[in-house]
Amino acid sequence: MRLLAFASLCLWTCGCAPALSTFQPAHVADKGHVQAELGLDVSIPTGTIASLIDAGVVLAEVAESRELSERERQTLFEAGGALTLNPPSATPHLGVGYTALDRWELNLRYTGSALRLGTRYQLLKRDKDGIDLTVGAGVGRYVFGFPVVSVLDIVELQDFTRWQVDLPIQVGTAGTWYRVWGGPRLMLTTFDAGLTVNLPAVTGYPGELEIASLSGLGLYVGGQAGVAFGYKHVFLGVELTLAEIFTGGELAVLGKRAAAVDLDSFIVYPAVGLMVEF
Repeated sequence: MRLLAFASLCLWTCGCAPALSTFQPAHVADKGHVQAELGLDVSIPTGTIASLIDAGVVLAEVAESRELSERERQTLFEAGGALTLNPPSATPHLGVGYTALDRWELNLRYTGSALRLGTRYQLLKRDKDGIDLTVGAGVGRYVFGFPVVSVLDIVELQDFTRWQVDLPIQVGTAGTWYRVWGGPRLMLTTFDAGLTVNLPAVTGYPGELEIASLSGLGLYVGGQAGVAFGYKHVFLGVELTLAEIFTGGELAVLGKRAAAVDLDSFIVYPAVGLMVEF
């Protein structure tokens, strides 16, 4: 049942988890050339986020038979917050990078509901230094918002806003038939969303609509590694990111602070994709 619930949430929240993959090798293309990638990520939250989502699924079912307590209602809001911050999700990604100057790349990436504009600079080159090393920065924003759909049956997320700033650092090597890369993964995100809980009517209880909001910051700290195989210009690769998310959030009901929300969790983030360079 938990696997089925996870699969269902992945469908409902497609593209809504922040993209932790980079799918970029540790080098930039030669001046005037392009690197591009197309693939799919899967976000698997564990710890607090996974526990809250599980609890939210149970409480959504319980609400069909009895009135929920104040603490249970808050748990539903927190479960909605967990979905806002990092839901289990399948995220498509498409990225293009152009080397405008020697060693310097500009790139644009689309990940489900977000756009990211970034840049990279190659500090070390394999043919001169024995290894490739790039550093960069990027800014992303969710431009389509969170889908206005009912999740957990009675919890709806609305007015979803998220900004992200990340610092990609990649070290690795490459040849005519392979790409190998890895490095730390650092990303700061701000989030804000409206939450509506539609409590159904049951015997002795007329039902109720409760509205809240959740806002805060999240810091992802971890590492990633990837490998791709192909020939010359086209490569098929896999990448794995493991990251801890540290959060500071605030839940407000009717404009008044209701509780501090702690959603610290560990995220497992595999990805697969096609990489080209021309």
